[in-house]
Amino acid sequence: MKLLRSFLIAIVLVVLTITVYLAQYLGAFKSVDISEAEKGPLKLLYKEHTGAYHKVVGVIEEVEAWAKQKNIDCSESFGEYLDNPNVTEENRLRSRGGCVVKEFPTTALPEGFLTREIPVRKYVVALFDGSPGIGPLKVYPKVENYMKEHRLAIDGPVLEIYVIHSEKAMTTTYLFPAVETDAVPGPAVR
Repeated sequence: MKLLRSFLIAIVLVVLTITVYLAQYLGAFKSVDISEAEKGPLKLLYKEHTGAYHKVVGVIEEVEAWAKQKNIDCSESFGEYLDNPNVTEENRLRSRGGCVVKEFPTTALPEGFLTREIPVRKYVVALFDGSPGIGPLKVYPKVENYMKEHRLAIDGPVLEIYVIHSEKAMTTTYLFPAVETDAVPGPAVR
């Protein structure tokens, strides 16, 4: 009986250690800096994606690889999330993934690659140095509260810009298009 209890305690300690390590690794204890700013114009080189948002990574990597091959700076990659996952079925979620570029490519684009420019506009900007994988759990709720407190409403798809500093460090800039409102805004897209 004593051996069983010791074994259960060891398992609980291992699970707790792994949980704390993962939370630390993903950035669960890091802060989210929120502000308002005008951003743009933003030039995007991208491909469209339909399906689970976490699977847009493959699309982003495909665009990054092509950009690297053509010597196009893709130090800022992005995901743009068009639908609210609380309303839209996962297999129907639409997103775009690719690179924020300084200039559009002058060479012909591969099939499925697109470009567009987002004009200057007002955003609620959230900066987070943790994994974008926990953004929907950590960043989005904080931005929703900020928008409610400041009487703002989301006005379009959320753009997440990813900058990788090293193997263990990255920054995600979340751009929530915002407009002033008298109503309490609904949940953010993603």
